[in-house]
Amino acid sequence: MLLCIDIGNSFIGFALFLKPHINKLSVVKKIPSAPLKTAALYKEIFEAFIEDYSTRGFIKNSEHKAVIISSVVPVITPIIVEALQDLGAEKPLVVSHRVTGGLTLNLRRKKTIGADRISNATAGYFLFNQAVAVVDCGTATTLTVVGKNADILGGAIMPGIGLMQKALFKGTAKLPDIAVKTPKGFLGRDTESAITTGIIHGTAGAVENIIQGIEGEIACELKIILTGGFAKIISPILKLNHILRPNLIFEGMRLIYLQTKGLKLFNKTAS
Repeated sequence: MLLCIDIGNSFIGFALFLKPHINKLSVVKKIPSAPLKTAALYKEIFEAFIEDYSTRGFIKNSEHKAVIISSVVPVITPIIVEALQDLGAEKPLVVSHRVTGGLTLNLRRKKTIGADRISNATAGYFLFNQAVAVVDCGTATTLTVVGKNADILGGAIMPGIGLMQKALFKGTAKLPDIAVKTPKGFLGRDTESAITTGIIHGTAGAVENIIQGIEGEIACELKIILTGGFAKIISPILKLNHILRPNLIFEGMRLIYLQTKGLKLFNKTAS
């Protein structure tokens, strides 16, 4: 069994692969990242999560528990590691610029790239074995590009859909706190729909423009993969052909874990 833990700015997600060598995600659960909890409380959450699926016959509590962590919130990571110590799990593998699942970091400052972007990039490249652009619509909207030779070339980062909505609400006197959803059209006919179309179509347009610009700079057509909590809202209006994979980060973490165990995922150079 492989337990994947994604520590994000808004949520901590955890997922189970009962048989890591088979790409079949069994279950995903998410809890808010804030407020910060104690190691004891996180331990209780993980125990309940695993016990729930053991009582349903999916796993046994005595089963070997491998763990991999992808974190962009450094203050939470050691608390989670402490919580895992008493669960009978092996020492967690932590994704970083040194643990990339076989990808090369063709970047100026390798240490600064987020573990989430590495995990998504690993899944995007090795699942499709070609140059990709992974668009993660989370707290931030990030775009990560992997070239033909399995190297992360860079990308773009901008405020996420939720951040933009909250910024408008908190930074103005009269704009309302709205529920974000896919707009029905471009023309907002009231304040709420105007905010919706501005945020969603604005994000989609920015993504399209950036990807097209990057493809021109690197002279390579990219396979586009959309993931993250807001991906389903953006997907219907994104004009570029793309694949929707909401749980891509967990697929990437699984592949990184297997690669560290000596399994060759694919050839280094995509066909």
